Amino acid sequence: MNFAVGLGAMLLALAACSPSYNITGTSLQSIYDGDMVYLRPIGSENEAAVDSCKIVHGAFSMSGPVDSVMCVRMFIGNAGDNIPIILEEGEITVMDQVYAMKVEGTPLNDKFYAFMTERDSLLTLLKDLPRKESSMILAGYDHDEILRNLGEAEGTLRMAIDKLETDFVTSNYDNVLGLTYFLVLCDNAYQQFGYPTTTPQIEEIYSRAPEDFRQHKDVVEYMNLCEEEEED
Repeated sequence: MNFAVGLGAMLLALAACSPSYNITGTSLQSIYDGDMVYLRPIGSENEAAVDSCKIVHGAFSMSGPVDSVMCVRMFIGNAGDNIPIILEEGEITVMDQVYAMKVEGTPLNDKFYAFMTERDSLLTLLKDLPRKESSMILAGYDHDEILRNLGEAEGTLRMAIDKLETDFVTSNYDNVLGLTYFLVLCDNAYQQFGYPTTTPQIEEIYSRAPEDFRQHKDVVEYMNLCEEEEED
């Protein structure tokens, strides 16, 4: 057997067996036709794209090797619209549902978007409270009763969201979902207070986390920033 031919065949066979992702998607918005789609690492959106392709007749596709599972943002068009995707081995489908886009097809993407659907449902109920207040005022409810009922409803919803998020992170300590969403919570705290700090939720998640999670460079960096802020 010719050595070069044999080696080439072996390399092709190895490539065929290597883990890879295949993303296919559709866009219902014709304004995006001809625009580019970019995959960029979450937290490093200014870095070079992991992958890219063009939307043609409302459809796009891209594929590549999976060296390690990672969270990326898919940027669509030039308007900055983007959605998170877990870049992992398998067939990943991106569906445009007019008001939102959904990703499915692989275990971590399915788990993540199931969580996001539940979280968004609770957030919708929370955002609907001012409308409920107006309805109660028009219905003639006593002012104190309105404040009491809405206060209880808001408290219940916020506790439910907090528990949902905490359970999601703690049940995914061993994969990229837990780390990524924990860092989202850290960024939310930073944006809310204007400086790096923790919240009771962040402290609970951190205290329960395994050592390899706590020693991840991004976790160490944020917690160190919080300590430095407390010392100032």
